Amino acid sequence: MADYDAIIIGAGHNGLTAANVLSKAGARVLVLERARFVGGMAATRQLFDGFKHSVGAWAVLVWSELMTERLELTNWDFELVEQWSSACTFGDPGDTPFVMYNNPERMARHMLEDHNPEVAMKMGEFFAHLMRFEPYFEKARFDPTMSIFEVIAEQTDPQTRRDFAQMWFGSAMDTVRRFLPKGVGDPIQGSMAAMSIDGFDGGPWTPGSGTSMLYHYLLRSPGEASDRILMPRGGIGSLSSALQRRAESMGTEVRLNTAVKSIDLVNGTATGVTLRDGTQISADIVLSSLDPHTTFRELIGDDYLPDEFIRKIKEINYDLGYLQAHLTIEGEPEFVEWLEPYVQDEGHTCPTLAYLPSAEYVADGWDEYRFNVCPSKPICYLYLPSMVDHTLAPEGYHSATIYAPYFPYGLDPDTHRTLKDAYTDACIASIDKYSPKFSERIIDRVTMSDRYFHSAFSAHNGDFCHGTLSPMQMWDNRMAPGESKYATPLKNLFLCGQGTHPGPGVTGMPGWNGGTAAVEALNTRTSAPA
Repeated sequence: MADYDAIIIGAGHNGLTAANVLSKAGARVLVLERARFVGGMAATRQLFDGFKHSVGAWAVLVWSELMTERLELTNWDFELVEQWSSACTFGDPGDTPFVMYNNPERMARHMLEDHNPEVAMKMGEFFAHLMRFEPYFEKARFDPTMSIFEVIAEQTDPQTRRDFAQMWFGSAMDTVRRFLPKGVGDPIQGSMAAMSIDGFDGGPWTPGSGTSMLYHYLLRSPGEASDRILMPRGGIGSLSSALQRRAESMGTEVRLNTAVKSIDLVNGTATGVTLRDGTQISADIVLSSLDPHTTFRELIGDDYLPDEFIRKIKEINYDLGYLQAHLTIEGEPEFVEWLEPYVQDEGHTCPTLAYLPSAEYVADGWDEYRFNVCPSKPICYLYLPSMVDHTLAPEGYHSATIYAPYFPYGLDPDTHRTLKDAYTDACIASIDKYSPKFSERIIDRVTMSDRYFHSAFSAHNGDFCHGTLSPMQMWDNRMAPGESKYATPLKNLFLCGQGTHPGPGVTGMPGWNGGTAAVEALNTRTSAPA
């Protein structure tokens, strides 16, 4: 008899979601995590005494309340903080900032009064256009067989087929510019452009960026096109902590600071794992929440897998360059006079700000980064979570995070260290322009990038998506075209991380789906789980 029914490699939120699914089905589950904490690249860490920072996934963009209900998380101290607004993107004085209000009535008033009825109408037409895709995203959440080619083919008229093909395979800006011409709502378009490159290796005019735009707007809430930023109370790591508590209440065992060296095989069947210290643990089922490259090529090895399968795994694009700086600051930041009414509204402070004056501004950054150069004009978000959740910093202080895409990856250690600090300085200097003397408030800072996330969390190339968010790496092409989404060529080995369907972000859906597939496999045994 095996030591466990199932071993799960990785205690990120997807691995822990899979543990909940399996434990709920009665399986004896062991979760192994190399770090000293749960959450993986969605963890809350005390990087500096008294301050909490969300490391990796710094905010929740695509979490669905459906998953909160399925996992019964409100019973385990998981709470999403009520935010008045998600983000404020802006340009130069004279350009009307774009505020993503979470209150629908306030959002409508912002569009009609701060912008104008024509822009509001065009935005409505734009989202109505995207919403034609929404029924397929709703089905795809838990259906790994969705094929974009079949979706396009089943549309009843040539124009709709062209529209769907353009939205998926074309650029985000080709779709946006059908409704908002250049010069109309430039910060709005800057916001859309920056969102469309999140997790995508390209710029807002790069073919395929439309997939990222659809994913961010349509994955989360059925019947709603939304890109709201949400904040779990206590930081992003509170999600994984709640998942851990629930799983452990059903018998799951979670071992931290326990690194897996390899997945054990007998005649092409996964039988357990060998730890870095040489300990062997057996299980009827093994699940990996790590990315496909790390799972197959590092924990198993090419020689144990079909040659054609390995060739497909080699083709997965993990090319994401980014930078994440965590700061502690003294006092409350101030903002230039013309911006302040949009940052602070009706007694509420917007926690996320970004200077994104136009889609062209984002595209210019891509034009430099594609040649392994940092953008001369940084594209970065300033996130101030303790403005909303006061438990994240001591009174009179705040925690802050800067996220910047387009930081070159794969640099040699010395160049990486120098450039990382220099680009962080450039991002902070850009923030000083709209939050005067922000740099003088900084007490502590640490900057992380691909090298850190690769070494700390075994993420191949440091890619936080486990494979970029691109047209041919989504739906039935994720993890690889023609392959099962959760089962693998090796019997009793499953994937349950965001490298599989439906994709990246803090969703819990890959963990739910992978865990469900593993339960079905366990149920085929001659004896049911204990």
